[in-house]
Amino acid sequence: MKHRRPLPLSALTASLLFALATPAQAQDKVELDLPGSSLDKALNALARQSSVQIIFASDLTAGKTTQALKGRYTPQQALSQLLERSGLKTRVRDDHTFIIVPAPTLEPAAIKPAEVEYIAPMVIRGDVLGSATDPEVLAYPGSRSMVKDADLQKASVRGVDDALQRVPGVKIFDETGTGALPQISVRGLYESRSGRVQALSDGIPLALAPYGQTGLSLFPVTLATVDRIDVVRGGAAVQYGPNNVGGVINFISKPIPKQWETTLQERTTFNAGGHQLWDTYLGTGGYLTDHFGLQLDLNTLNGDTAREHSDSDIQNYRLRGQWNIDDDRDLSFGVQHYEADMDLAGALSVKDYKDDPRQSTRPLDRFEGDTDRVWGTYTQQLGAMGPFDSVAFSWTNFAHNSYRNFVVGLPFTPDGAAVTQQDGPRDFKVWGSEPRLSMIIDGDRLSQTWLLGARYVREDIDYKVNRQSLATGKTTPFRDWTFDDEAKAFYVSNAIGLLDNRLTITPGVRYENATMHYDDGITGFQHENKSEEWLPGLTVGYQASDDWFVYANAQKSLRPPQVTQIVKEGDVGAELAWNYETGVRYTPWQGLRVDVGLYRIDFSDQIVYNATIDRFVNLGSTRHQGIETEVFWTPSALPDLDLHASYAYLDAKQRNGAFKDNEVPFASRNQFNVDGRYHFAEHWTYSLDGLFVSSAYTDAANTGSEDATASVGKLPAYWVWNTAIERQFKLQDHSVLTASAGVSNLFNREYYFRGIDTSPWGRQPAPQRSLTLGLNYRF
Repeated sequence: MKHRRPLPLSALTASLLFALATPAQAQDKVELDLPGSSLDKALNALARQSSVQIIFASDLTAGKTTQALKGRYTPQQALSQLLERSGLKTRVRDDHTFIIVPAPTLEPAAIKPAEVEYIAPMVIRGDVLGSATDPEVLAYPGSRSMVKDADLQKASVRGVDDALQRVPGVKIFDETGTGALPQISVRGLYESRSGRVQALSDGIPLALAPYGQTGLSLFPVTLATVDRIDVVRGGAAVQYGPNNVGGVINFISKPIPKQWETTLQERTTFNAGGHQLWDTYLGTGGYLTDHFGLQLDLNTLNGDTAREHSDSDIQNYRLRGQWNIDDDRDLSFGVQHYEADMDLAGALSVKDYKDDPRQSTRPLDRFEGDTDRVWGTYTQQLGAMGPFDSVAFSWTNFAHNSYRNFVVGLPFTPDGAAVTQQDGPRDFKVWGSEPRLSMIIDGDRLSQTWLLGARYVREDIDYKVNRQSLATGKTTPFRDWTFDDEAKAFYVSNAIGLLDNRLTITPGVRYENATMHYDDGITGFQHENKSEEWLPGLTVGYQASDDWFVYANAQKSLRPPQVTQIVKEGDVGAELAWNYETGVRYTPWQGLRVDVGLYRIDFSDQIVYNATIDRFVNLGSTRHQGIETEVFWTPSALPDLDLHASYAYLDAKQRNGAFKDNEVPFASRNQFNVDGRYHFAEHWTYSLDGLFVSSAYTDAANTGSEDATASVGKLPAYWVWNTAIERQFKLQDHSVLTASAGVSNLFNREYYFRGIDTSPWGRQPAPQRSLTLGLNYRF
């Protein structure tokens, strides 16, 4: 039986090369100028210039030389060139760490120069999604896409939600142009404030209440603090629950650099009408000792977006830490304060939209909120235990104290005078704890990776609505609700590896038990609602060849009743869905990758209000099915050109009720994205991207024409193009200055949304053309 252990580098004269800046992603191209020299000097130069770690024993490289290498390459591409005909190969530990090892002895005709072998990380992680590195994404048995740092940092990207539109199956409704109040739909699953999306930040839930209030009506994530976004649309329901019918979106932070580094950044967006939005970022951090590192992020957004009544003030302060206690134990932690104060321009009547879509006729609408968050994860490698070759334990805890309030004028008629001002302050106190245990049996013919976990979440929610008569100034409490929620979950899965781990079969099951207590402070009515479900799942991944990876999965998912749905008598159960996927990833040669996936979601027991009996009941049912594909291509004749395209076809139908067989509201049948990035003249990068979204109905009746208030009616299809250019200056003191410019909505395409939360009637104008100028100084 095989036992995994660290490489015996202590017995060798080893080299461990650390980056002097933020580590580069393994698939990000960097400008290299490596001299023709001894192999060990070339590897040292590569590590310095690409900011990755390369681990090798000096006796492996002794006496070996390599040719000079100059141009733009990923670290893996450069290693492949340097190690050609050296008898060595690369093992990829993670995106930032490479290990040079002897290549296996084969017949000469069978040797592939510097073959790259992907291996599991040396440290066991109790997480089916891992660190979201390229090798992990390529071998994941489900639909999964990555939005990388290069895509996020384009000057034409307004916010993290804007960047998500390159992912097939993800649609956004951009209300503010800042990303502060995202409206995200995945595979036609939509609810106001992204209520049907499970969003995480470094694996920690972002929802105000992960069970009772899944929407993102307070979103403590800003673009400058995100390194990449991992979008998992299927296959993760056993570990990541609840509210995972459409998958999981994980916003991953920039890593803490080994050497202390500071970044100063300013981005200014210029909109028509003389409006500017200033995005200021200061990030500083690194390792204070060999084992302890800190990262401080300070990010503010101030100014106005494209429309009148859009003044925004957002502050995001965060401190993260990493303590590698010893070889077997580590602790990661973070604290954050976030606050937002924004005027909301709201929707317009059809006439006002045609007159001037930049105007606002809802002067009372605004939003305010703040949150204090703390989290930590302790991990310990326990080594071999009993029949298991490796055992690891992790324990994650998180808590937040949040407040948010939407102030609106009533009625919602966009061109009418308000007679009432309504505010809806809500307070959330949430605490969660999740221990996990992962255990590996690494046999000669069969391997097993057991994952056992549990989660406990407690939520205390104060939910108020007050209404003030603008004529008399009298304020009347309209709602005074309190909720006390308690949720427990347990899950177990076993990844069974066969055929030299080329075939992995993972059965698993999750148990959810949620109890919600409701108390009406005005009427005195009290109610308790309990829901529990067993959620089985099965995923299969098969590395059929070096070029082909095939996957399939079937999983049961749920979304628990929301607190606003248990305020009537009667029991309401969780909304349930069966998700099915199958797909392939095809990589015929370096520089080309094609992903194709098919899916079907049978979403039943959706909670709807029955006015006849004045209760919420589980009656709604929809079916979502479609195809999603992505293509990544770097032509060998033009290695400085990176091309990407994605397409999503969606067939989403209602399956019961008076509107059976009608399309699901807000679900667009076709979505197409194309983007390209060209590096030229050594330090210049130009990008161009386009997005097409087809039309969609906005009500269950599939009403085509707008009514008098424009509360229903078909949304138009639209094409939007964006472009950006940047220039990087490498200064003599090894600091880097990057200047960028970008234009969003290049051709100023006018289009609109409808049904946005606090202004549901009328046309909600999408952001018009804007120019963003940016400076980033890293030292």
